[in-house]
Amino acid sequence: MLKYFALFIIFFGAFGNTTLSDVSTAQKHYQRATHYHDLGEFEQAVAEYKKAVALDPNSPIIYNKLGVAYSELKQYDAALDAYRKALALSPIAAEPHYNIGLVYLKQGDLPRAAKAFKHATTIDPEWSDPYTGLGEVHLKQGDYGEAARTYKEAIRLNPKNAAPILGLGKTYAKQKHLDTAITTIEKAIEIQVDNTEAHYQLAQIYIKRGEKEKAASAMAFFKTLSQTDPLLEKAETWVKKHPDDARGYNNLGIVYLARRRFADAVANYKHAISLAPDLATTHYNLGHAYHKQGKIESAIAAYQKALTVDADLAIAHNNIAVGYTELKTNLNKALFHARTAVRLAPTDANYWNTLSEICDTLGLQDEAQQAREKQKAYADEQ
Repeated sequence: MLKYFALFIIFFGAFGNTTLSDVSTAQKHYQRATHYHDLGEFEQAVAEYKKAVALDPNSPIIYNKLGVAYSELKQYDAALDAYRKALALSPIAAEPHYNIGLVYLKQGDLPRAAKAFKHATTIDPEWSDPYTGLGEVHLKQGDYGEAARTYKEAIRLNPKNAAPILGLGKTYAKQKHLDTAITTIEKAIEIQVDNTEAHYQLAQIYIKRGEKEKAASAMAFFKTLSQTDPLLEKAETWVKKHPDDARGYNNLGIVYLARRRFADAVANYKHAISLAPDLATTHYNLGHAYHKQGKIESAIAAYQKALTVDADLAIAHNNIAVGYTELKTNLNKALFHARTAVRLAPTDANYWNTLSEICDTLGLQDEAQQAREKQKAYADEQ
């Protein structure tokens, strides 16, 4: 989390002998750098930060951001040098100390990491992130009492941050307080449903407790998250680079849905539709997201929108049939859509299964039996 520096109200506050035109040009390079930074293009960001700092060498903000970019590139010596230059210009700034702590933590230098995090907490005792960093140091050092204390302080300062809550849960697990660990990690998941490490830790605890079904469920979702972690980064970067690409938002929605971030999925599908109303797959995907949340009527409406664009979208017909069946209403419409789905995709066993269940409900026994036979035949082929 980036913080403002207390003594520098404006970005380029300590001009020294730097001319205003130099500062203006420096700000342009800084803006370009932050743009590259946001896109994850850290080499280009470094190049622009260096141009900015050459024109305005008295800005701690630029040096700090330069350090962050170097750290993302794993050029840790260069990062430390930039952070130290930021501190030389603004000794009472907490963030460079925190960032130095992160570098040492990544390098495994725990004593130096602890010293940097503690310095940050001294300067800004109301900022939670350094306490989280300090908690991780104590956890790695096996000092579970201090780890718990510092994680709790971080949570007190920012109760909506999943990281220290997860850290506290890991600490409880190390102390073999497994019930408390589970409860704590579940709180982290409530805040960040797709926290990959949280689901892994939960799976490991269930394994220790011998709860095989819960362990398998947690591990299965962990695998989904770990597989989609790189896809998420790529999809989020894509829409930043191509803000008018409807398909990009559709693809991001797919990733969010796989990660159970339903509200984010819905928001991205809707944005995609606002850019390209004629994308039938996006209307269908929106319906699927609603369906996952149990919002059946909204799901049916979205599936129907998909059919106004592509009347031959078999999966939309099938899911409308399923939706009406779940609502226990409009079963004649459900029958129509189920029949249409199998006509459009006659080798899909799932669609025949939907048809058989609806026919059973309506008392159409002969058609139900025929549908079951079709379902079995095509399921065996698959």
